[in-house]
Amino acid sequence: MNARDERLLDENPLQHELRDLICLAVVGDHVRWVLTDDDELADWLAEAVQEWRGWAERLAAQLVTSHVAPDGRVRALAKDIRLNWVPDGWLAGEAARTLLAGRLTWVVEWARYRRSQTEGTDAELLDSVAMALETQLRALMKDADAAWMLERERHHRR
Repeated sequence: MNARDERLLDENPLQHELRDLICLAVVGDHVRWVLTDDDELADWLAEAVQEWRGWAERLAAQLVTSHVAPDGRVRALAKDIRLNWVPDGWLAGEAARTLLAGRLTWVVEWARYRRSQTEGTDAELLDSVAMALETQLRALMKDADAAWMLERERHHRR
């Protein structure tokens, strides 16, 4: 592949979204593995990671339909490594929720932007992914708010 073809490959909005979802799934798995104190979040992540992988499959299938080779190589994912940073070691639930909410917000914003730059089936697919991610973000934040309220009540009872 020559440099021009690689640049065109990199400019495809579906390709970018595919990378975001694969990275989100990798980060989600890692956070679930190192989570120390939030079984509810671990369960949520197990389900969310499967959804992110499923949406990545849909995007990859659409890329294939468009005669574009989906790029999920580590080399391609490493381009966004600073955005997918997770601290070393164990991670407490509150820190994990904050990290995931920030990452999900970023991915939703980019999906919406990419959707605005796209037409047809690609736009519909990006729109459905963005809406689903927004639903997950709301659920994550609702759970975080509920967890915060419970912790606050426990603190006041002491």
